[in-house]
Amino acid sequence: MTNKLFLAIIPLLLVTATITSAYASGIRGDSGEDATDEEHLCWINGYDSGFAGKYDKDRADECRENEDVYNYNWTWDIGCEDSTRTEAECNELINNPVEIDDFKLLKGQNDSTCYHAGKEDGEANRPFNEAREDGCYEFNDIGDGYEGGYQFGCETHTAESSCELRYEEKKYYCPDHPDVGGCVDFLHNATNKKTVSPYNHCAGMGDPRQGFICVQEKNPEKYCLEYDDPYCKFIGDLCDDEGFVRPEYPYCKGVAD
Repeated sequence: MTNKLFLAIIPLLLVTATITSAYASGIRGDSGEDATDEEHLCWINGYDSGFAGKYDKDRADECRENEDVYNYNWTWDIGCEDSTRTEAECNELINNPVEIDDFKLLKGQNDSTCYHAGKEDGEANRPFNEAREDGCYEFNDIGDGYEGGYQFGCETHTAESSCELRYEEKKYYCPDHPDVGGCVDFLHNATNKKTVSPYNHCAGMGDPRQGFICVQEKNPEKYCLEYDDPYCKFIGDLCDDEGFVRPEYPYCKGVAD
């Protein structure tokens, strides 16, 4: 590689890394490439305090110089909404401002809030709160956030897999779990299986080309749990002592929870 080519590639890699970082970080870190350190802090402080339900008017005034883009109030509104508070509740908080001594502590407090909200819902046997989970997407550094807390709380009175099925989509979860009773009916219902395009190189017995290995060649039993493929009629009983689907699994016994 020539020096000129190498030097030309470096800026491209830096731009790609910056874009990837912005998308991966979520709203807390997505204040924009041109933001100064102070503008970035305004952005984060607004979101974190909004989620925490604390409105600091003095901090909002400090950030007001760049309100077109980096407004404390703008991200505060988003954070308050993500916390699942109503518009009226958020307005009430704005009308009763407080002084926040240390904004750095808010992230950890919000992490804890999300985890314990999930734990309490799980322990109380409440349905999994999708809105709460979605709103907590920035705050999962303690026990995997709301979902992790819910799983922990739910397992105090219910089997692990039964708790997982409260929030996992069966079409993604069940083909991996023929050992779970709650998946038996779903897996035995042919209408839940994916169809295979006849134009797919992997349809049927697999891709005959050397070096190409299709899913059904790696794990035919798991493949046939997930796909409606005529190929599956030729592999025999899916329940195999040495295979992915064991005879003792609920799927083979036809026993649901």
